[in-house]
Amino acid sequence: MKILIDLTALADNFSGIERFALSITKELIKNSANQWVLLFKNSIHKDFCEEQENVEKIVIKGGNKLVFNQVVLPAKLSAIRADKYFFPAFPAPFFFFNKNTYNTIHDLGCWDCPGTNKKHMIWYFKLMYWKAALNNKKIITVSEFSKERICTILHAKPENVSVVYNGISGAFNAEKSSADEFKKAQEKYSLPEKYILCLSTMEPRKNLRLMLDVFASLYSDGVVEEVVLAGRKGWKMDDFLKGYNAKFLQHIHFTGFVDDEDLPTIYSGASWFVFPTKYEGFGIPPLESMACGTPVISSDAASMPEVLGNSAIYFETNSFDSLNQKIKIALSMSENEKQKLINRGLQRVKRFSWKNEAAKLNEIFKRT
Repeated sequence: MKILIDLTALADNFSGIERFALSITKELIKNSANQWVLLFKNSIHKDFCEEQENVEKIVIKGGNKLVFNQVVLPAKLSAIRADKYFFPAFPAPFFFFNKNTYNTIHDLGCWDCPGTNKKHMIWYFKLMYWKAALNNKKIITVSEFSKERICTILHAKPENVSVVYNGISGAFNAEKSSADEFKKAQEKYSLPEKYILCLSTMEPRKNLRLMLDVFASLYSDGVVEEVVLAGRKGWKMDDFLKGYNAKFLQHIHFTGFVDDEDLPTIYSGASWFVFPTKYEGFGIPPLESMACGTPVISSDAASMPEVLGNSAIYFETNSFDSLNQKIKIALSMSENEKQKLINRGLQRVKRFSWKNEAAKLNEIFKRT
């Protein structure tokens, strides 16, 4: 069976959606029973440079994202014959029609959380998701929560929507980084010796302002914590720090985008990981943190209870009082209590394997 995988999204951004596309593909192509065609934009991604007999790589030149996705890409796709067409990051181009297309819809934030994106992007994604649901029966999503929303909003039949979870790379594990590794990361990203971490794209739906409001309040009460915010700057975050005390801001540290090889060190160096998100289709960072032996405080939004189970401390989504209370509880925990939470996290992450999820997806390709 010849299966085409669209990896062109890897050239434009790198968030949880692109990580899913990258990681699931790396496992899928290990299946030598299939022939794989990988599409890239402008250059082959560094993780796929090694030659593999059953893998063909095609590079398509392009610039503007919208023109590329809706004009250049469908023109190229129409010239490539395959048995299946898999789009792991975003649905297929609007004018690409093939009954053997598998579209991935990670979440329906454009309906459920519309205030966290630009209006024209909300309508763009609504249109793309409607087309994916109406013109093709094969939809992949990343949680039971997202599946329920897809069936409810897009009226997709449950049997046409398959859940394929994200996995956790073996690079994320509870073996603490060496002192030298942490020192290198500390110098590279200007990290304090001890810190509470949040890692995400800095955009409204990640709710980082709520987190800082809580730590600013704690600071006013004499509780001083160093906070590291890791991740690239997203939409509508230019005024993010307005209104905070200048002395408080000295305890807030921004890393910018973190290279993959440094993530385990930064996770394992944190005393706690806080994930204040308003909405997630899955939510990889808190699981990566757990895998590195760092306990998690998370909102109870959307898919988070499904993904994290009983291995996190939850606060009520978008509630200052709830997050404030849970952070105080976490900071007052004994080492024994904290270790129990860490151990539950280490057990939880064993459920999420790229290898197992790729095997599940290969079975979906076979039977549908």
